[in-house]
Amino acid sequence: MPHLTFSTKWGVDFLNFREHAFEYNTVQGAKYNGLGFETYTNVMNIVSNNFLKYNNTFGKHNVEILGGYSFEKYQTRSSFIRGQDYADESLEYLNSAATIVSASSDASDSGIRSFIGRLNYSYNSRYIVSFSGRFDSSSKFGENNRTGFFPSASLAWRIGEEEFMKSISQLSELKLRTSYGLTGNDDIPPFLYAELYGVTSYQGKSGIYPSSIPNPDLKWESTAQFDIGFDLGLFKNRIFLSVDYYNKKTNGLLLDRPLPLSSGFSSITENIGSVENKGFEFTLSTNNLTGDFTWNTQLNISANRNKVLKLYNHQPIDDIGRGSNRVQEGEPIGIFYSYKWLGVDPSTGDVVYSDTDHNGTINTDDRTKIGNPHPDFIGGITNTFRYKGFDLSVLLQFTYGNDIFNGSRLYLESLQGGDNQLEAVVNRWKKPGDITNIPRATSDAVKAAENKRVSSRFIEDGSYLRIKNVTLGYTFSNNFLKKIKISSLRIYATSQNLYTFTYYSGLDPEVNYAGNDNTIIGTDFFTYPQSRSYNFGINLKF
Repeated sequence: MPHLTFSTKWGVDFLNFREHAFEYNTVQGAKYNGLGFETYTNVMNIVSNNFLKYNNTFGKHNVEILGGYSFEKYQTRSSFIRGQDYADESLEYLNSAATIVSASSDASDSGIRSFIGRLNYSYNSRYIVSFSGRFDSSSKFGENNRTGFFPSASLAWRIGEEEFMKSISQLSELKLRTSYGLTGNDDIPPFLYAELYGVTSYQGKSGIYPSSIPNPDLKWESTAQFDIGFDLGLFKNRIFLSVDYYNKKTNGLLLDRPLPLSSGFSSITENIGSVENKGFEFTLSTNNLTGDFTWNTQLNISANRNKVLKLYNHQPIDDIGRGSNRVQEGEPIGIFYSYKWLGVDPSTGDVVYSDTDHNGTINTDDRTKIGNPHPDFIGGITNTFRYKGFDLSVLLQFTYGNDIFNGSRLYLESLQGGDNQLEAVVNRWKKPGDITNIPRATSDAVKAAENKRVSSRFIEDGSYLRIKNVTLGYTFSNNFLKKIKISSLRIYATSQNLYTFTYYSGLDPEVNYAGNDNTIIGTDFFTYPQSRSYNFGINLKF
């Protein structure tokens, strides 16, 4: 029988944030002076998803057709007011300030609209084909390039269902699958395609100035991905293995291209290159023990290789962030590129750098690749144990082969400035003949600057194994719950980030001071570590 269904879902999120801050100083006895500001932010996010689906089975054939329309609108409004000269410390609002020092406001709107279509077909649950396509229109691009088309197709063959495989009793699942498709990315600030102006004042009069260079040709970043893999189940799926190979090529990268400062601007956002990501993913699930005591394991490992294929005029994007990240053709994105540190000269106590161009002088031409923030492997393993009402889950995660630039050490081992120093500086160079990795303390400004250059001295192995999550719980039996008229009752205790095994000397190897930036990668600069937490709870249902 054919089935026709329609579904719609709407969501509206509002966020209002208001912050007051005041600071008072006593002047002239009992008179108070103060400084305060108020920030107000309003965020509205509207999301709508609407789908019409047709499904029909006739004989060994099954067909499913889906069409949909969705949109999302994101709107922000903010204002900032700063005042000073409050008469008394008990006055906390801006209308009590004698002087309004500054005020500003801002508004931003962005949105995306999508038309979606999909066709799924299967024959005898053995041969499965799927085609899909979507038109996405984003307000972050100009009218000529606002819409992108992103199709995809996939094919699967359940070999384990074929008659010639039925004789293999140990085999419970064997499926080959492959797919190819395009996806789009518009993760940039709005209005970069347009000619924008800022407002300023000069000699008491207001004026405007160009704040960005327009780029009407700005368009979607597009990623073409090919996948091939298989699923293997053995012994009624007590052992289940999935293996995948993927190759992704992203064209039209949305990156900031540096500009000469003589233009009045430091950069412009353009579609200026392409990058490749390829690798393998392995997932293994096993039911190790069954019965009253059960033990299940899930293991996943992935190995990704990243390489920049093309940039604007083959020009690298250099010296990004505190760790001197670099985007360069033929290399992984965000490599560390700076001076190669050779140690401390025992005769002088100064740092020695590699003269890579062999001209007898250390300058910017001697910079070279000193590290790679991308790991060789990442993965995780979860073990779950159950015995009667008790359950225990332990999640471990790991990375291997990635480098971290420890920018905190650059200051905490510098023997300069007002920063507290690490204990390692006790072993600094003090006299000729000392063998150490910490250079001498010096008041010579030139030598002091040379001794704390961004270099491979601060590159460390970022590999780690972390006990990410441990949960212990107990679920009360139904016989007990019936007596107290409760449907279900479970108590549990959980801990996150319990312990980390690593050679990294910083506070946390799983950090990056620039957040999710795509080019500033693997850099630690006084970054607050992930907290260790303990939680206790009760799940109660009547």
